[in-house]
Amino acid sequence: MFFLSDHFNDLIMRALSEELRIVNKHLVYRKKSLCDLLSMDIPYLVLRDGSKSLVDRRELILLKNLVEGDPCKLMLPIIIEYNPSLGKSAYVVRDEIAAKALSKLLSLKYENGPLILYRPQLYMVRLKLRTVTTIIFIPSSPS
Repeated sequence: MFFLSDHFNDLIMRALSEELRIVNKHLVYRKKSLCDLLSMDIPYLVLRDGSKSLVDRRELILLKNLVEGDPCKLMLPIIIEYNPSLGKSAYVVRDEIAAKALSKLLSLKYENGPLILYRPQLYMVRLKLRTVTTIIFIPSSPS
């Protein structure tokens, strides 16, 4: 009986690992600075599965105009977290430089800390910055 339980747990863990690999394959292997991407002839990011994701130069130029201070400090892609524990349609941007740029794009008041976006705002961000933003799912912990 003990052997079956361990074997079953091992199968579940391998299945979950494979699912996470599939879910996360759209995430980048390493972020690049806005300036690094602007200096490339054909800007791209390398994803975890080894494929390349092309970046729209117009989005990079828009971001350069939105970033206050040194635009080279902005690392891309901008990570937008979806965490169900925050509410059904709430998303979070934790990077302060990215949060300031997005708040400027959306004409939102921003002071410090994480930027909370709601579905209509996320829609506008993704409409204008589709290739330089990525959404990740953060599972909520059980209460």
